[in-house]
Amino acid sequence: MTRRRRSDRPFSPSAASRLAGAVVGRVAALVLLAAAAVVAPRGAEAKVPPALRGPIATVGERTVEAVDIEQAALSHGVDPPKGMTPRAWRRTLLDRCVDRELLALEAERRGIVDDPDVDRNVTMREFTILMGALYQRVLVPGIQPTPAQFDSIKATGRYRWLDLDYILLRDGTAQQRRAIAVMIATRAKEGARWDSLARMYSGHPPSAAAGGHFGPVLVKDVEPAAHDSLRTAKVGDIFGPFSGPYGHEVYRVHGWIDVPDDSTMKIVVEERTRLVYENYYNAILRKYHLVADTLNAKNAIQIFRDEDPDSILASLRPDGTRPGLGVRPGVGIVARAEGVGVTIADLIKIGRPGATFTNRIPIHDIRDLLVSAARVVLHELVVRDARERGLDKDPVLARQLRLARDEVATKTMVARARPADPSAAQLRAYIEKNASRYWRPAARTARVALFPTADSAMAVLKAWNGVGFPPDSVLTAIGFRVRENAPPGALFTGQVGKQSIPERSNDPLSLALRALAPGQFAPVTATVQGYAVAMMTGHEEAAPMSPDEAAPRALRDWREEKEDQWVDDQLERLRAKTPVSVIPARLEAVRIAPTPANTPTPRKRASR
Repeated sequence: MTRRRRSDRPFSPSAASRLAGAVVGRVAALVLLAAAAVVAPRGAEAKVPPALRGPIATVGERTVEAVDIEQAALSHGVDPPKGMTPRAWRRTLLDRCVDRELLALEAERRGIVDDPDVDRNVTMREFTILMGALYQRVLVPGIQPTPAQFDSIKATGRYRWLDLDYILLRDGTAQQRRAIAVMIATRAKEGARWDSLARMYSGHPPSAAAGGHFGPVLVKDVEPAAHDSLRTAKVGDIFGPFSGPYGHEVYRVHGWIDVPDDSTMKIVVEERTRLVYENYYNAILRKYHLVADTLNAKNAIQIFRDEDPDSILASLRPDGTRPGLGVRPGVGIVARAEGVGVTIADLIKIGRPGATFTNRIPIHDIRDLLVSAARVVLHELVVRDARERGLDKDPVLARQLRLARDEVATKTMVARARPADPSAAQLRAYIEKNASRYWRPAARTARVALFPTADSAMAVLKAWNGVGFPPDSVLTAIGFRVRENAPPGALFTGQVGKQSIPERSNDPLSLALRALAPGQFAPVTATVQGYAVAMMTGHEEAAPMSPDEAAPRALRDWREEKEDQWVDDQLERLRAKTPVSVIPARLEAVRIAPTPANTPTPRKRASR
């Protein structure tokens, strides 16, 4: 996605990240930092005590404020560790904040956020922060219409209550339904009895049985093509036919129902509340003029229909476009908003999770393409709108945005600096060295099948209970996919397989199996993935993981250790070369609230 460069972006976070907890979480090492890197002003030279308001410390050109200390306390515990004085604990919290700033400065020096992928991740974090502020300060206040807005809403006529007579044509082809609907409307206007026409032709049983009387409905809820006509309609007027999602419709005004303004206001407020995000997102897309490029969009739709995502990506140039080659269509920017272009590569990144079993991106027409393009650009446009409203100038939000940017940049810098992953032999040696970490917990084993509805699962349970699961060949023949040894939560509807479910797990399926003997079925159990029919098959004792089982967890641990080591080395270097100064009086003035009674202190990550 081509993006307009922004130069007014603040920095961003690292406060509650795994990195801060893992790397800067060693109290002993950070206490040493106070003597090694923080230079306090000499008492002999400080003739006038410093004001208690202002930065507590400076790190290069950056500052650490009281709020940083307070937030660090919320993350690591407001009470000092056992044996540490409150003064030493404040200094430790300050040191953690200083280390965070040092790493952020290094990421800034390396230009990490200039990378488009990092910039995109920063935008996602900014969206989360600014969308919350937009909701509270812009969207919620806009839900209640002003008197002038309410008068305009009433003037549209869409919130009037209409007592509706209704005939629906739903049988036959569209052409046949249209012809019959035209005939009904004509005969009704010529004086034919509405109740007779409804009982004879209407495909809406409740109103047909009532002689074509549907009842009260808001004008906004009938077919939009009828809205303008109904604004000035009188009792007995006939409108249609209209082609709607259910068929062809003919309307007659049975009457109008007067309601007080406060009832109409309540309807408007409830509707705006329900659609607050949808209405705002649509307004943003209109504000920044999201449109499709007709020719490129047409070519993109053909490409999605004929080629799989991997082959499309392989054919694209770095800017996400490609020239035509023979019968192969070329494609450029497929959609644009102000300052943002959407390429076919962007649509693939958004659409790949929805790729069908044919491995094609499900974009079939311009509407599908625009929906996907909106998903590509929406976060950036919301951030832009919030900045244009000046929300990023709020001191609290500005700090959150800076910390978010710093956190993304720092994590990316650390991940890039990590050495290449170990070979299979090196990882196996790492697992053997740390074998005590990699144990498989005691578990119950069960044969599990997942169904889309409770009724279908109940019917199968009645058939299998007392008999057991059918053979795999029978399950495959009735449409199941057999997946053996799928991890808990990895089976989906239409799949069956053996699962090992940890005994200590509190998920619904584990609880349902808890009191069963091998061969017994659990009741139909609702899970996140579907409705489970499960037969207990046995128990597994706790045992060491095999190298293959331990490999994913061991690789994660290996990466964390390498990242920790790199960060420690960098901090030692950065502390030595970066000027850091602190004003002790301001640090002492920071008041960290004590932990309320019976409230546990946040758990700290143990150092390795």
